Amino acid sequence: MTRYFPVLLMLSLLLGSCAKNPASGKQDFVMLSEKAELKIGKEIFKQIQMNMTLLPDKDPLAMYVDQVGQKVAATSDRPELFYRFYVVDDTTINAFALPGGYIFMHRGLINHMNNEAELAAVLGHELGHITARHAVQQISKARAYQTAMAITSVFVPIPQAVGTLSNIMASVMLQGFGREAELQSDELSIKYLTKAGYDPNATIGILKTLKRLDELDTKEKKDAGEKVEKYHGAFSTHPKTEKRIREAIAEAASRQGSSGFVNQGAFLAAIEGYPYGDSTEQGAVVGRRFLHPDLGVQLEFPKDWVISNSAVALNARIRKQKVYFRLQVKNLQKRYSAEEILKDLFTDRHIRGIETKITNGMSHAHAIVRESAPHVSMAMIDANIFLKGRRAFVLMMWSDRNSFDKYKDIFREIATSFCDYDKEKDGDVPRIRAYIWKAGDSWERLAKLNNNIMGRFTAEKLAALNGMELSEQPQRGQIVKTVQ
Repeated sequence: MTRYFPVLLMLSLLLGSCAKNPASGKQDFVMLSEKAELKIGKEIFKQIQMNMTLLPDKDPLAMYVDQVGQKVAATSDRPELFYRFYVVDDTTINAFALPGGYIFMHRGLINHMNNEAELAAVLGHELGHITARHAVQQISKARAYQTAMAITSVFVPIPQAVGTLSNIMASVMLQGFGREAELQSDELSIKYLTKAGYDPNATIGILKTLKRLDELDTKEKKDAGEKVEKYHGAFSTHPKTEKRIREAIAEAASRQGSSGFVNQGAFLAAIEGYPYGDSTEQGAVVGRRFLHPDLGVQLEFPKDWVISNSAVALNARIRKQKVYFRLQVKNLQKRYSAEEILKDLFTDRHIRGIETKITNGMSHAHAIVRESAPHVSMAMIDANIFLKGRRAFVLMMWSDRNSFDKYKDIFREIATSFCDYDKEKDGDVPRIRAYIWKAGDSWERLAKLNNNIMGRFTAEKLAALNGMELSEQPQRGQIVKTVQ
């Protein structure tokens, strides 16, 4: 045993030192200087810029988020840092922070806030991660482990498992900071909120909204027949939401002398007119339709189809049945026929003849293909290629081979609905609008007024959008958010 003492001594010399945590005042074990922390944050930010769509700095919503963020940041435990606040232009319910002062809010989360104080609460939480140097602590632990493995391998041969610093940070961003770090950031958020003059009870409001959205997401997936996976982006490693709400209430109650302000009017004005769902660059689901203004195309699904849009593809399925749809876009480098593209996707021996024609003004190749497909190993695929300018639209629908004939007419109906999009004639992507609540209103009535624009659960989604349950109602004359 004594022969390993030099290893422990060597580790103590190599692994780093303790430093005073700016937020807690306690001594933390760290392996990164502040200079290194700032450099890491800057490098990761470059990667974020390449992989995420951010609203321009001069966009009104981006400017508003930065204004609120700077106000909260001025009260933080590291006021010497230059903080930068960005809006990620997608529907994700998430927010995250990078070392050195970079904070990101996804538009999907902003849409579900109901006042400026709630926005400040989430920004304060992410500020807490930076001021408490949570990323630095995670990196230090990971690097210490790697160093220990490298040294120990001299004595006990083990596989080399030393990754790059970027891999370490990627793991940190995916897995979160852990329970204690998240609780500390909640506490710091309430502290910063109070000092900035906001109502600390806003923390309770946004946590309840997150819980409500999680429940609605679970309900939607069960209704569609999909597997339920509990995940809330950066919130995935938080303690159970109920426990967080209770702790936030207790913390807010201890600061009763500081009621603070919420500034609902300014917040609602800031988000009005922005897309509720995906932007024009990503396309949008409107009831049973999908429209993509930038690509200039649209299509419609029959009743009982569940539609899901992502950056990679448009996916859909018949509710609780193993019948699926996928639409993807290929940017062409050369003029190919629709038939050539279809043949290139599948082997000739699997294709049951190819039909070529003009559908809604576009060259269109169609074939039935025997091949495996996602979620169905022995599948029959209804494959379609549409050509529009320099793009090929790959539209596929499939089911188990034994039941394929049952859905052929439905597949044909969806394929023939694929056509050009015109904003004046076909409408815009759904956007956030202000609405004055009237006597006799209900979330169900509001959903019907807008043709259930958000799908099967439009009423529940409208209530959640306004921080309420379906059974709750605003007071007459109150301004609420709707989607049109």
